[in-house]
Amino acid sequence: MNKPANTPADAPKTTRRARLVATSLGVCALLAIGGVAWASGLSYSAGSGASPGARPGTTAGTPAAGSPDPAAASGAPAAGAPAAGSGAPATAPTPSGPPEVNPAPVNRSGKSDQELAAIAQPTAAPVELTAKKAVKAGVSATITDMTAVQGVATGIGEVAGPAVRFKVTVVNGTAAPISLDRALVDLSYGKDDSPASQLSGPDPVAFPASLAPGATGAGVFIFAVPLDARDTVKIHFNLEAETPIATFAGRAPSGNAP
Repeated sequence: MNKPANTPADAPKTTRRARLVATSLGVCALLAIGGVAWASGLSYSAGSGASPGARPGTTAGTPAAGSPDPAAASGAPAAGAPAAGSGAPATAPTPSGPPEVNPAPVNRSGKSDQELAAIAQPTAAPVELTAKKAVKAGVSATITDMTAVQGVATGIGEVAGPAVRFKVTVVNGTAAPISLDRALVDLSYGKDDSPASQLSGPDPVAFPASLAPGATGAGVFIFAVPLDARDTVKIHFNLEAETPIATFAGRAPSGNAP
């Protein structure tokens, strides 16, 4: 036998079901209204440039007046400045002061080729062209017989023209022979110390390969120097890599006599 529909026993169940449906519909409606309101608030904030929670008169990302700078408070370095420990190279200090009259010799013993290449050879302060200069203990050099000549060019890249010719005399006052086969002579002129070109003549003389104890040796050199740049010339004598470079300075002759 089938149970008849809508019996008095089913009435309370139907009423409860209707209440649940009504409550669910109400909650959904409230959620929909809240979502619309929240979206409207976001649109307003984006249009006005203000961030949620920002104080009146300020915009998002802009600190209020009187607020400390976060970078300054944290001790962060200023833009463009290398951070500590970043490995950025520091600017090398610029040497100051004139060169020493008698700088110490360079100690090159026990060093690798890379270390030797990084060692700068010192240059002694200039002395007069006619002065005697102690190159190292027991060894001296002098400049003599400087004359104005017409330079002769026979080597590659040489250009004949006005030049000066002079003699460099080396005295070995030590108890051991010294080598001159690697000794170098060069000349610069003018306020900017422009390097002069060495010429093949007239009548050059090379240094002897070595000097015995107590012996004297000389070389004759010719360098092209413009006639209008002879008020200041510097002659550099480099005996060896371990020895400071000797410098002689003065006025070069513009005629046939010093």
